[in-house]
Amino acid sequence: MPAVSGNPHEHLARQILARGIAGLAVTPDDLARHAARLIDADPEFGELAQRSGDALAMRHGLARLPVVPQLGELLAIAQYERPPLFDHLLKATLIAYYLALRQGLAETETANVLLAALAHDLGELQLDPTLFDPAHRLDASQRRHIYVHPIVGSLLVREVRAGDASVATAVLQHQERIDGSGYPFGLRDGQLGILARIVGLADVCASMLARHGGRERLSALMRLNRHKFDAGLLAHLEEALGHAADATTPDVTQAIPRIEAAARLMARWADFRPRLDDRTAPPAIEFLIERMATLSAMLAQFGFDPAHWQTLMTLALDDNQVAGELTAVLDEMHWQFADLEREIVRRRALLTPDADARYADLLDAWSAELHVCVEQGF
Repeated sequence: MPAVSGNPHEHLARQILARGIAGLAVTPDDLARHAARLIDADPEFGELAQRSGDALAMRHGLARLPVVPQLGELLAIAQYERPPLFDHLLKATLIAYYLALRQGLAETETANVLLAALAHDLGELQLDPTLFDPAHRLDASQRRHIYVHPIVGSLLVREVRAGDASVATAVLQHQERIDGSGYPFGLRDGQLGILARIVGLADVCASMLARHGGRERLSALMRLNRHKFDAGLLAHLEEALGHAADATTPDVTQAIPRIEAAARLMARWADFRPRLDDRTAPPAIEFLIERMATLSAMLAQFGFDPAHWQTLMTLALDDNQVAGELTAVLDEMHWQFADLEREIVRRRALLTPDADARYADLLDAWSAELHVCVEQGF
């Protein structure tokens, strides 16, 4: 079940009947109760509520949200059939709520942000759940299905009339990034509204907290991704969650193979990069040059010099805070390079036009280096 054709809401309506959950729908009161429990149980979300400027709204405001019954039914499918997805939607919604409050949005606009956050990944209900299993290796065809889930989600939102047109637009754009590195359309800064910016950052933050827990990785996210997300929104997030590190101390010696791999990859890029300086290079190759320049700058800001990585390791061995940040940065950089590898596959036709096999060979050589590094866990 990679994806379905036809009206997506009608398809899911048939699923509701087939699964025996007809008549069940998640209500605004249900959402408010879930939110209050999460705020009480999770210190990160408790901190967001405390620093939001309206802790009662964070706890109870979802009870006033205009959730149409059809959206409630879709959320019920997620809750009963895909509990991790429902949990993610709720957490992303609370993070989006915090950001909307800190941003000072009007009540109507805040409601639209929350509806978009609740619905942003409902397009995944049209996809095979095994595609989202971390242990599952995706092929190119399966990745294409994932890349269209914002489009499917936007169609669902329009079909069930969940909020005004800005909600569907935010769902459509929640995987876009202000540096143009997102999907499905590669939009940039001025093309993204505040709703899409909030939901996109909330989506990534919720995923990161779920996968890694604590604040070290989130701190690395905020440090290394300033080019991807709205600076003001990142500042709000950093104010709430960027001020404290995890109490646990990682075994930094386990990072040695990873930092060696990072140094090796960056050194090979330094050799590879000048070969792309040619007026006949495909214009799309600038995407790869730009992304690698950004990633190199990220590492430099952290103090990582590929030629002298041992110095950083020495600091990490002597300082627990540096050790924690180094581990978080390496985790984030692994994700960044895995994402870059996926993006190269997605843009391959543009990066290597058939008329010039020379750049195809160069890209293949670099992609092979990148793939080995990602596979080795860098």
